[in-house]
Amino acid sequence: MNRIFAKYFTFMLLVLQAMPESAWALQPHSAPEGLYVHQMSHLLFTGALVYLYMHTRRTPELQSKGWKYLQTFCILFSGWNLLALIGHEAIKFLTPEDFIHAATWNEQIAGPITPVKMVYFITKMDHLIYVPALLFLVIALRVLSREALKGKEK
Repeated sequence: MNRIFAKYFTFMLLVLQAMPESAWALQPHSAPEGLYVHQMSHLLFTGALVYLYMHTRRTPELQSKGWKYLQTFCILFSGWNLLALIGHEAIKFLTPEDFIHAATWNEQIAGPITPVKMVYFITKMDHLIYVPALLFLVIALRVLSREALKGKEK
């Protein structure tokens, strides 16, 4: 039964990959309620990460190397959330005329460069924070897993 399910699941994943017009990872937000909820989720997620950081910092049992990596993840990911929130706000002040080749892979900001365009451009570089944050999360989970296995062997 498990083999049949695995084959069916694999087949369905391949079928979904063959349909590029379905971008399931993207969630359009209807104006303006969708954006409000999205922005609130950035704030709530930031709050949760700050709480996790503070909790792991105050608890003496959570002072190992793995927990330090998790704290770094929390700081970086909180920063990413705030950067994304600012970017979502900045785009509200831009118009389609502010872009060259809008909605394509070659999209560029049209001159002259204003402070709002500069903020938007900087916030589009969010992967410079996001990717290291996820790397710290992976390292933290690996270290914590190894520590748990060592503790189990004792």
